[in-house]
Formats: sequence, structure tokens, C-alpha cells
Amino acid sequence: MSQYYSSLNGQLIDTTKHSGDLLQDRGLAYGHGLFESILLAKGELPLLVRHLVRLCGDAQKLGISIQPALIESYLNQFVEYLKSEAVISGVVKIVVTAGVGGRGYQSPQLIEPSVICSYSTLPEPIAVHRRDGIAVRYCYHRLPHQPALAGIKHLNRLDQVLARREWDCADYQDGLMFSDADQLIESISANVFFKNAAGDWLTPCLKVAGVSGVMRSVLLEEIFPACQIPVQVQVIDIDEVAQCQQLFVCNSIRGLMAINSVYNFKNRLVKILPVGQQTLMLGEKLVEKYPHYQ
Repeated sequence: MSQYYSSLNGQLIDTTKHSGDLLQDRGLAYGHGLFESILLAKGELPLLVRHLVRLCGDAQKLGISIQPALIESYLNQFVEYLKSEAVISGVVKIVVTAGVGGRGYQSPQLIEPSVICSYSTLPEPIAVHRRDGIAVRYCYHRLPHQPALAGIKHLNRLDQVLARREWDCADYQDGLMFSDADQLIESISANVFFKNAAGDWLTPCLKVAGVSGVMRSVLLEEIFPACQIPVQVQVIDIDEVAQCQQLFVCNSIRGLMAINSVYNFKNRLVKILPVGQQTLMLGEKLVEKYPHYQ
């Protein structure tokens, strides 16, 4: 019979009890898991169905067996608890790990996923950023070429952690991330759309890196078509960013945020961007269909 001994912050833990499960969880040991950050607005999770579809699809790719109805039940129970505490807006985060699997990279045959729900308040400047736009800078750190994990919002976010460490001032609200081949992939915490010099709307291809965000899918499948604005998914070189006419980032918490200025790796201004009419139109259509993003 295998034996496990652990300590946390110098204190020995009895791993035969439930409190020791965390230290043997594959999410902590190997990053074997996924997460979703979901907007809570007026006691509702407006994009819950899309989050669940992505979570369940990506879980399959990582060999994690989850039941969508059970995950939804856990989320609903958590939201009801929040409402009982008079909490009706903020961010609900759900983390699903492969579960407690002991030592070794191979997952045990019989293993139950761990599901963790947590709550945090909305970022304070969110309304200001939606209204006025944000400043971004290029990140030195490059996203690795990894097609097997591309698109998945897995627990391994070290690339984003390293990129965000590149500045500690309040001058920039996000950073643009590129591949080793100098191709635009995403921002640190969002997906990217832009209108190029020729007047075409583009968003980066995510076949080799990046996260396929829920808000990205809303824009591609609902908002751009509703505005009758064509948009293409394609490879985008870094040089194209400096020539763009309009640029914005999006995620399921912040909605759509225009980028008003872009800085390079050396913190030098690359481009000042007005908030264009089509960006405004897309933002207004998003709010029309999903008023929670006002």
C-alpha cells in the first residue's frame, strides 16, 4: 500500500483525511485541469451555456471525464449561496481538475474530478475601460508552439504570468502576446480583433497557441454577423499591428474594450488609435444582445 506524507507551510498534514486531498490533486501537481471565469450579473451567469460547452469539450481533450449537468448543478448551488449573501455581481471562477491521483504522470483508471467554485468582485476600472479604452504594450515573452493545447483554457498559465511581470506601472492595462514567429496570438487576458490597413476585420488564428475565448465566439458567431461586418480568422504578423485602423480586446468578464494606444517592447509609443465607428457599433450590439456588458 502506498504511503504519502505532506506538509503545508511547515505544518505536517494527515493525508489520510480529506484535508490532505489538495496536496495530491493532479491540478496542483501537474496543472492537469481547466478553469472558466464567468460573469455574474444581477444574480445570473449570462454566458453559462457557452462556458459549459467549452469546459466539457476541453476536458475531453485533457482526459478529464465530467458530467455537464453536475457541473451546472454545482455552479447553480454556488450562485444561490452568493445571492443568499446579497452578492449578485462579480466573477465566478470554476476550476475542474483531474482529481486526486497520487504520484505519477499517468492518471489512475478510477478518478473523480475535483470541482472548485470561487467568487471575486469585478475589476474596479472596468466601466472606465469599456468607455475610454485601454493602453497595451508588446510582451517580450513568447507563447510556445503547442497545437495539442491550443485553444484550451487549461491551468498552465505560466506564459501569461511571465508576460505580466514585464511591467509594474499603471501605464498599460494589458499586453499583446506573440508566437516565436512574431505572429499576434492574443493579449495576456483577452482575445484580439483589429481592422487592418486594407479595412478588413481580422482575429488571430489559434491553431498553435492561445485561448479560444467565450467572448471571441460570441463576437464571431453573433455580433459581427448582426452588424453585417465581415471578419476573418487568420495568421497576423506583428508588423500588421502597427498599421491597423482599429483594435480591441475582449473577454467574458470585461466584454469589449477598445485599445487607444499601443507601445512596443521598449515602452515606446507605436500607435495612437481613436475608437472607431465600427468598434463602437460592435460594442453597442454586444450590449443590446447582452445588457450585462453595459
